[in-house]
Amino acid sequence: MGAEWPAFAMSERVASGAIIIELHGEIDILAEQELGPRVDALTERFRADVVIDLREVAFLDASGLRLLLRARERVLERGGRLRLVRGVPRVFRVLRVTGVEGAFTVVDAFPYGRVGEGGSVPA
Repeated sequence: MGAEWPAFAMSERVASGAIIIELHGEIDILAEQELGPRVDALTERFRADVVIDLREVAFLDASGLRLLLRARERVLERGGRLRLVRGVPRVFRVLRVTGVEGAFTVVDAFPYGRVGEGGSVPA
């Protein structure tokens, strides 16, 4: 048996002054427990435009939804703006069914040009 890899990942960067958080894979309770503190740290330090890119998310459960709602609350408390980049339909069905889709600004395309532009997140 080989080493097991997490079914989720996160990367962050800055593009056009916005903090870009890219989520990948299955955003469930395990992902929320590991990634939550990283997202909290990013949304705690800045009054910024934050974009959470969900295009590579294959699964989102209540824990993942809690992660998104907490990020939204933290960004709004600091006077920032949070947008979600729409991913696969089954992921956004979770937002619709739970009645929270209207709490988010959802965009269908990445708002800052090509993915990969920009620098690293400032410390």
